[in-house]
Amino acid sequence: MIYLLYAGIGLLVGAVSGTMGIGGGVVMVPALMLLCGFDSHKATGTSLALLSLPIALPSAFKAYRQGDVDPMAVLWLAAAFMIGAYISRSYIEYFPEAWLRFLFGLLMIYIAMRYVITAESEVAHTVAGLAAVGLAWLGYSLLRALGRRHLARPELGKAIRDEQDAGRGELDYHI
Repeated sequence: MIYLLYAGIGLLVGAVSGTMGIGGGVVMVPALMLLCGFDSHKATGTSLALLSLPIALPSAFKAYRQGDVDPMAVLWLAAAFMIGAYISRSYIEYFPEAWLRFLFGLLMIYIAMRYVITAESEVAHTVAGLAAVGLAWLGYSLLRALGRRHLARPELGKAIRDEQDAGRGELDYHI
């Protein structure tokens, strides 16, 4: 059953990687830690072995010798990752770039807040609170900007000119 979980994570991370160009440290490591119960050393070692065999083979081999790589996880994740990335790459043209950037930003905020909130320090909680305030302000600003786009601009200058034109010829003296 764990191999199906590895395959599912591989497909998901492959799809995210194929559409957004990210994977290892951003998605794979947190997924292995949260869904598979890997500690951070094993998750990063497995991700390193999976994602960068041709680039960082010596580092991956060292992580393997230290016991921080799960070879079966690497095989299942790599196969599913390859399929997910290949399939998602076929559909990338159907997604507007702005959506992909927005989704990537939300994913990064989620991951960052997940790590900050679970940290065991007063500074982390303060940063989380400030980040929440910043996100609330950003959401408010975006909704306000969206609302402005749909409202008609008032024609104050035209209204004043019309009032002046209507008043011409008539002199109002108030004594």
